[in-house]
Amino acid sequence: NDEIVVVSFRCTTSALDWMTNLATTSSEWEIDKDVAQGHSGYFSCCEGRCFSKGPKKPRVHTGFYNNILKMIPVFEELVDPLLAPDQPKRKLYVVGHSLGAGISTMATCYFLQHYDWEKLPHKFINVSAGTPRSCKPSMAEIMEKKLDELRPLDKAIVCRVVMNEDVVTKVPPLSIGYTHIGKLVLLTEDGYVLVGPKRSDSHIIDEDEMQELCKNNPALLVQKAASEEGAADNKDGDDLTKSKLQTEYDKMMEKIPRPLRDHCPDFYLAPLIKLYERDNDAELSEQ
Repeated sequence: NDEIVVVSFRCTTSALDWMTNLATTSSEWEIDKDVAQGHSGYFSCCEGRCFSKGPKKPRVHTGFYNNILKMIPVFEELVDPLLAPDQPKRKLYVVGHSLGAGISTMATCYFLQHYDWEKLPHKFINVSAGTPRSCKPSMAEIMEKKLDELRPLDKAIVCRVVMNEDVVTKVPPLSIGYTHIGKLVLLTEDGYVLVGPKRSDSHIIDEDEMQELCKNNPALLVQKAASEEGAADNKDGDDLTKSKLQTEYDKMMEKIPRPLRDHCPDFYLAPLIKLYERDNDAELSEQ
């Protein structure tokens, strides 16, 4: 519409999608050439490595890159006209979960380089959930530099949302050279939403560390108080209610190891919905 444009990528749903996930070799970012041929090349993992001449090009996850190459003609047809300089001021949202999150990262690399955001009236926003690593440091450095230029102008936001111990956010492994881009937004097991916590992907925030974080972030104390108040209101008869309301789906989810369970969209949505409702309630109270 006249205010927003949304480009959304879905998660893994087929065997072909799994082939994309597992294509963890890297390819050079050569958009013009690769869009024309429709793929990254038959031996793209070797290009730029063996017998290469000239400066090296940034590299990205081959599977995700091949997917975005097929989408660029669609972007040119449907998105480009909406983000022309003479169009109403719009926000371009690029979003995705799991496989879709990885592809949304590729789309972010494309859109941030394709448009001159400093001159356009529009704003770019990428929010991905359960995001696998998809950039080599060569591409990540370019993207972070671009974001450093655009953030002070309020022209770009890139954040990856991670639920607790979600295993997908830790693959492909650091040992083969992949990394993330953008700011981390961590959803903890206790329902906290932490923006930009200083932590590695393998670090889990325990209760003691959470208390320390609360000392330096009053907003977390508000969220904690609201959470505890709701828990107190529902304490009576909680066990009976839980036994009655627990569905087969709930029982099945409890059997799944936490690192895999934390990747499910439901577990991402629950704390975000609570935060949204709490903020809305606060606004209504102020009015």
